[in-house]
Amino acid sequence: MLIERMKEDRLKALKSRDEKKKNLLGVLIADACKDEKQPDDTTVVRFVKKFIENAKDNLAVLEKGSGAASSKDDAQKEIEILTEYLPSQLTGDALKEAIRQALTLDAIEPQPSNMGKVMKALGVHYAGQYDGKEASEMVKALLSGKS
Repeated sequence: MLIERMKEDRLKALKSRDEKKKNLLGVLIADACKDEKQPDDTTVVRFVKKFIENAKDNLAVLEKGSGAASSKDDAQKEIEILTEYLPSQLTGDALKEAIRQALTLDAIEPQPSNMGKVMKALGVHYAGQYDGKEASEMVKALLSGKS
């Protein structure tokens, strides 16, 4: 499970005196385990994405202002650390194939009015493995016959 991998990596960071990684993983693990003692991977990925989004927001604010270079580096390092825990993302042809499989697996007719059903099926079968905006555009194109 992903949470176990994070706990092991936190312990390694502790032993190697990597304070940034140790602290970041400690907070992430605590947040993810707040409601459930052993959260599933989908829940953990949701928290990782939230942390990445916050780090990107911090980085954007620091780049607009006159933030210290070390703060920018810290935000960038957070993003790099957290990205390790995301599942590989489907893009391009792989995402298109996943959409077609979702259509087939859930026996959904390829028509524009079924976009919500396709997105829901995609979420069930490929949760956390794609960018929602990109998937939405591809689904729209596939269902309208443009692709």
